[in-house]
Amino acid sequence: MPTDHSTLLGITRGLLWLMLALVAATFLFVVASGGALVTMWPDIAAEAKNSEIFLDVDAMRPQLFALLAILAAILLAAVYIIRQLQTLVASAASDPFIHGNAARLRRIGWALVATQLLAFPLGWMARSVAVSTSQFADMGGLNLQGILAILLAFVLAAVFERGAAMRDELEGTV
Repeated sequence: MPTDHSTLLGITRGLLWLMLALVAATFLFVVASGGALVTMWPDIAAEAKNSEIFLDVDAMRPQLFALLAILAAILLAAVYIIRQLQTLVASAASDPFIHGNAARLRRIGWALVATQLLAFPLGWMARSVAVSTSQFADMGGLNLQGILAILLAFVLAAVFERGAAMRDELEGTV
């Protein structure tokens, strides 16, 4: 009979795989959007001119490519974070307090820093192509939850490092 701990880990594994699939699908959508932007620009520009979301359609093509590139980079960072979390969760069932998990948490923290830093140019690009009243113009910027996640990742990395060191010390005395 599975314990609550193993059930929770199983659910977490499943959710991480689902998240990975969704992020990968979103990445493919962003790449396809870039391809559509290249091949169908005249049609896209004509449609955008009739829209109440975008400002200067003729000047926004480079900004849209930059926006898609930033989104792709954020999504790649999300894939990296999810893969690190999958490895961390896999080890949680047996031996979580190892130096490798502390390093994984640190890498997650740095990847989260990268996504927060990428959120600034994402917001600038979105505001440069969209009217201020559209939801599109509200993309990016500073995110309190993201900052808290960064702090949590680095604090947990220190805790895991200390736990691994204590376990190593204990094994050395036995």
